[in-house]
Amino acid sequence: MLHIYNTLAKRVEEIQPATPGLIEMYTCGPTVYRDAHIGNMRTYIMADWIRRSLIHSGLKVIHIKNITDVGHMRQELAEAGGDKMIMAALAEGKTIQEIADVYAGRFFRDEARLNIMEATVFPWASHHIAEMLDINTKLIANGHAYEKGGNLYFDVPSFESYGKLSNNIGGDLLEGVRSEADPMKRDPRDFTLWKAAEPGRDVKWDSPWGPGFPGWHIECSAMASKYLGESFDIHTGGVDNVFPHHEDEIAQSEAAFGKQHVNYWVHAQHLLADGAKMAKSAGNVFLIEELIERGFSPLSFRYLCMTVRYRHRMNFTFTSLKAAEKALTGLRHRIWLWSQEPETSGHETETEEYRQRFWNMVESDLDLPSALAMTWEMVRSEIPNRAKVALLLEFDQMFGLDLDKAPAENAVTANVTETLTIRGGHREQSDYATADSIRWQLTSDGYVVHDTWSGPHARPKTPLELRQDKWASVSSSREVESHLDKPADLDFTFILNAYGYPSDVKRCIDGMLQHTGNHSVEAIVIDNGSTDGTGELLEEMQSQLPELKVVHADHVIGDAASKNIGLMQSRGRNIVVMDGSAEITGNILDSISETLSDPTIGIFGPWGLSTPDMQHFHEEVDDGDADAMQAYCMAFRREEVNKVGLMRECFRFYRNLDIDYCFQFKDKGFRVVADSSLPLVRHEHRQWTELDDNQRDELSRKNFGRFLKRWGNRPDLLIAADAVGFDNQKFHH
Repeated sequence: MLHIYNTLAKRVEEIQPATPGLIEMYTCGPTVYRDAHIGNMRTYIMADWIRRSLIHSGLKVIHIKNITDVGHMRQELAEAGGDKMIMAALAEGKTIQEIADVYAGRFFRDEARLNIMEATVFPWASHHIAEMLDINTKLIANGHAYEKGGNLYFDVPSFESYGKLSNNIGGDLLEGVRSEADPMKRDPRDFTLWKAAEPGRDVKWDSPWGPGFPGWHIECSAMASKYLGESFDIHTGGVDNVFPHHEDEIAQSEAAFGKQHVNYWVHAQHLLADGAKMAKSAGNVFLIEELIERGFSPLSFRYLCMTVRYRHRMNFTFTSLKAAEKALTGLRHRIWLWSQEPETSGHETETEEYRQRFWNMVESDLDLPSALAMTWEMVRSEIPNRAKVALLLEFDQMFGLDLDKAPAENAVTANVTETLTIRGGHREQSDYATADSIRWQLTSDGYVVHDTWSGPHARPKTPLELRQDKWASVSSSREVESHLDKPADLDFTFILNAYGYPSDVKRCIDGMLQHTGNHSVEAIVIDNGSTDGTGELLEEMQSQLPELKVVHADHVIGDAASKNIGLMQSRGRNIVVMDGSAEITGNILDSISETLSDPTIGIFGPWGLSTPDMQHFHEEVDDGDADAMQAYCMAFRREEVNKVGLMRECFRFYRNLDIDYCFQFKDKGFRVVADSSLPLVRHEHRQWTELDDNQRDELSRKNFGRFLKRWGNRPDLLIAADAVGFDNQKFHH
């Protein structure tokens, strides 16, 4: 029987069903006004593994997974400026519910792609308003809730065991209160059960306290009690749900029904991406659909999740995903080959030992990393291959990797089968040169050829194998060799971070290479995880332009990391960093070369910025010294990079990165100088214009915060400081 860490008990416990032979389980499902990202999906995969383990133990599992579609959440966001996709859908006349249906459909599709078993019931929050009102009425009658101004609040002090799940009590609890202070609350810890609808709100329901909408937490209490009763076995979710969501759910459910709400609370830890918490503002939120676009099988992500215990933080990288895909393909490939071998007997004792070890590890707090390592130990063991296949397929009832759906020979065309036969004939005649030539051709055509005891076999390459055939790629700047310690052997290096938009990229490169004068140049373009044809365009241009070097990133690695790759690979004495929205229309290199011959000048470009207070930077320096330079075009000497360092890779989005890097130069005593007469033109900056207002604000604010944290107490670096002096206190942050 499964033993699992119970967040409520703070220890690993054996699951003991309240009803013999039956497990009742509830999972906090998606909010369907946005896509569920891979961090969300890790939590749902964990719940799926719990369910599979319990089924293996012979239990029937009733699994409820709610759909949060109460539209007030997204309506409030829309009123504050809106999500671009949501606002466009509303403008087309779609209702909130129609939009929810679209996102719910995407969620169901992604769960199927990840081989997550369908929940027994997917209740929608908007269909259970009556149940929510009923619980709220009970809470008022029990003295655990109060009404004020049409709002209904849970009275936290009335529930003595509040905080038992999260250990958030007293001062710690007040620290955890997320919202602004609500003057209508008796206690700042109290939370909303029902919110009064303000004038003009469309998404609302009638209630005994007036028209309004439910609080976030009451939804799960209502749906769980309807489908599983007032008390049930297991509740799962992400660790970020522990407080306040699950803590509040316990309080309102137990206060309403007078019994323990859930026996076992199980939470999945955070998924990091490239070492940072996943967030739109970090540019590191990935969807299953995006993994597929980059050639990965969704089940390679499921495999990757098995390599880290569910209650440990997991750092997602595309390097690790590649390794997971390779391992998954390897297991499928072995099953494909071994299944063609004859049945054999023997080694039954060793086979049974592997089986017992596997399930013991699974049932020991879902120790799938150990179970997976033992699986590979078994794969490399001496037991017969057909016995290995049987064990792999049994283990896959837990893994859920569809190992039996490996690429089969029925996916191979008749022509390929005939070619394999011809190749086999050449091998039989010891004509290995011809046989190898045929093999290479089949490989080039997209097949993996394998010689077995029964003859040659072929399978189609996976999408990732095909993608990797096109071009090599990197997952981070750390994978790129630095040449900065080697002498420069060219006059100039252009660096372009290509974040998509092929026509912009081509226009920018053409401008670079058509106006070089008598200078020797190279252009290093980093394809920053594009999926819109930019990579293909760059490969074509690279084949025609000897000055062009392309580095492909397998995902969006961020603006600073991309530019650092260019810096490390550069060979020019002077470096010119460009943006795809800028176009060079004449010879800028003579001016750059002359200006940078002055050793006091660190950065030179056409669009200079100034600031009086570090808070607001204005593009108002046409000529002469500036506080910073905009990265549409900024030039500096390569030799100075070793002094000032590379760009800070916490800047995944471009905004304020240029200012930050300029201050790295200023910190070393260099000047920033502008000359607006340089022949350049700026076009639409689509990396900016295609964001909605909320995204722009969030991305800009967080990057500016990073800048201020490092440089906010250095007003001595400003031009104004030289003229009038400065007040340290005024600038202290």
